[in-house]
Amino acid sequence: MNCIVIEDDYLSQQAIVRNCQMYGVEIKILGIFETVEEAEKFINDCTIKIDLIFLDIVLPGKNGMEFIADLLIVPYIIMTTAYDSYAVKAFELNVIDYLKKPFIYRRFAQSIQKVKKLIKLDEDNGSSEMLILKNKGTILRFQINDIDYIESYSDYIKIFIKNESFLHLIALKKIKQRLSSDRFIQIHRRFIINSNKVSAINASFGFN
Repeated sequence: MNCIVIEDDYLSQQAIVRNCQMYGVEIKILGIFETVEEAEKFINDCTIKIDLIFLDIVLPGKNGMEFIADLLIVPYIIMTTAYDSYAVKAFELNVIDYLKKPFIYRRFAQSIQKVKKLIKLDEDNGSSEMLILKNKGTILRFQINDIDYIESYSDYIKIFIKNESFLHLIALKKIKQRLSSDRFIQIHRRFIINSNKVSAINASFGFN
């Protein structure tokens, strides 16, 4: 399980690292970041799938809630915070668990167990991370498997899902890095398709 930590408090960072180390090679921390901006740069450049994010809410600059709302593909997220008041909003954004500081190992282990069960379900069902899209001020949630195909428009992509389309500011090659290569296939410099949604192939039709 690959994870990152977004936390500006040193003691909290160390608590998360120490608890993760109890799982040995089962949990690998790819990076620890004190600001959302640092984490976003890492995520944008990362070619390894991130399964889990430990995320504080009150951070320098952009806060944890804003970070989640700006993500396109959302891995599992465990909130780590000293505040109770954000819990409802956090769960509305599909956070897996909400750890109030200072947390103990038993409570931490319960959160990890939730994530492990969900990852196992993903593997069994062929599903993947959550896709979060904004449309007219509303946040919409889809499974990655709901995507029919993606079309590139320079620095933007248009994601087609169930007869609807959504624009998002990201390059096609960046979104391709975050999608399963077994399921999503680039058939053209401008198009990625979900192979699970293909019902027929016309052999006489070619792509440039």
